Amino acid sequence: MIIPGSKVVNLSIIIPTYNESANIVNLINQVERHIPSDVRSEILIVDDNSPDGTGVMVEKYVGSKDLSLDKKQILAKNIVSPNRIEIRVIHRREKNGLIPALLEGVRQSTGRNIMIMDADLSHPPDVIPRIITELNNNPGSIIVASRYVDGGRVVGWPVKRRLLSTGASKLARHGLDVRDVKDPMSGFFALPRELIEDISIDTKGYKILLEILVKNKGVPVKEIPYTFTDRMSGKSKMDKNVILNYAAAVWQLYVYGKNAKNRTKNRELERRSVVFLSKIGRYYTVGIAGLVINYVVSFLLANDVANSLRLLSNIWYIEASMIGIGISTAFNFFFNKYWTFEDREFSAGSTARQFLSFLGISALGALIQIMLLYILVENGSPYRLALVLAISVASMSNFVLYKKITFRERVLA
Repeated sequence: MIIPGSKVVNLSIIIPTYNESANIVNLINQVERHIPSDVRSEILIVDDNSPDGTGVMVEKYVGSKDLSLDKKQILAKNIVSPNRIEIRVIHRREKNGLIPALLEGVRQSTGRNIMIMDADLSHPPDVIPRIITELNNNPGSIIVASRYVDGGRVVGWPVKRRLLSTGASKLARHGLDVRDVKDPMSGFFALPRELIEDISIDTKGYKILLEILVKNKGVPVKEIPYTFTDRMSGKSKMDKNVILNYAAAVWQLYVYGKNAKNRTKNRELERRSVVFLSKIGRYYTVGIAGLVINYVVSFLLANDVANSLRLLSNIWYIEASMIGIGISTAFNFFFNKYWTFEDREFSAGSTARQFLSFLGISALGALIQIMLLYILVENGSPYRLALVLAISVASMSNFVLYKKITFRERVLA
């Protein structure tokens, strides 16, 4: 945790090892020297049961440091000042891959922020203060030590290795849509722990950062330059299995990205559908009144009912339906404007334009209603049933056109 009133970053530095006895003590010494004095931190060496005794060597180093403490310091060992650096070794029973080792380190770490770096001295510890500064200045961001931004470079690689690295980076950037990150293959980076704990890491291989970037879309990334220097001692872990695992990981993340986009689209479509159904529900609620007005007027003015009630005579059912449509149109406009489409702009010009548009669409709806009514009745359908069907079809087409044209909304919005 961060000490109240300070800018101290609680940092866990995770360093995976396998046969790094030639480098590890020197690396730990350099890391310790470059961690700022106001940063409370821990260094976790995650060793894959190295045959050369890397893990045991680190334990001896830690033990020698403890023996050098005086009695007072030993007693105070667990009640420490913010600048104390704790070193721990996590022994794994077998070599089981870099990403599982890193995840084990994360699980056993306590820092609010996680930093990951290699053990072969290719990642210079003198970059650590800059990374910590960027963590402070860019909370919630991923800080990447980059070989490929301005000021970054690679020293000691043969042409073949450079081509492999450049090609792999371009494949990741463009194939996995992380174009804004120049070095998505970096193994030297830091981030808030929740950005790795809140996702599922599923790929194999050596490039955990790539999966973190793909599965944390939208999280800011800050790249800082550094000089990568190829290892001076020990054996490189690069072989054909690493390349094959990388290819498999890229494909797996590509499929994940496609599925994630589809899930996002589906969620957006569901949201839009809910809004659409809500508005159409209001439209039909308002329309019930208009439907009643339309139906009652049309039905009462039809020849048989009008004659029996001695109201009017010689009114054709088509004429009766047109009168019903006209009476209900003005009522529907104002209630749909205010409630269904939540348009509270009632200036004269805007309202007049909308009303004319509403009338035009209503006229089209009336034409659809009348044509459908005529077709149904003339083909033997009972007038009452034909009237309900014609009004229902016309009202649905009207809703879509009102939404799109009169009130200028997307259909599914």
